[in-house]
Amino acid sequence: MAVIINVNGSGHSVDAHGDTPLLWVLRDVLGMTGTKFGCGIAQCGACTVHIDGKAVRSCLLPIGAIGNRAVTTIEGVAATPTGAKVQKAWLDLEFRHRRCHGRQHLPLRHLCPHPRGDQARRR
Repeated sequence: MAVIINVNGSGHSVDAHGDTPLLWVLRDVLGMTGTKFGCGIAQCGACTVHIDGKAVRSCLLPIGAIGNRAVTTIEGVAATPTGAKVQKAWLDLEFRHRRCHGRQHLPLRHLCPHPRGDQARRR
């Protein structure tokens, strides 16, 4: 059965059952391997993606439950200026735990758009 999902701003028609976890569609069907398998019970966060801007675990989320909501993966975040800065900082710090990268990188991307410099000190 063909399911259409919006990933990183692009529509994708995937041939998968509606109960297939999003993680496996991203990795095995779409070839987006930045989202990792960790524990398989949505506890570790290695499979974190954003759906309409909210962090969710993709290992247990069936693609049939996504509907027309926007899915953003670590690849999509890395393609943004803010995401590129966070990714560069990770690499500069020689961050090596690749399985945890998405779990920590996706939430951090929301830090950069907040007020900086004088604006932040005034609050």
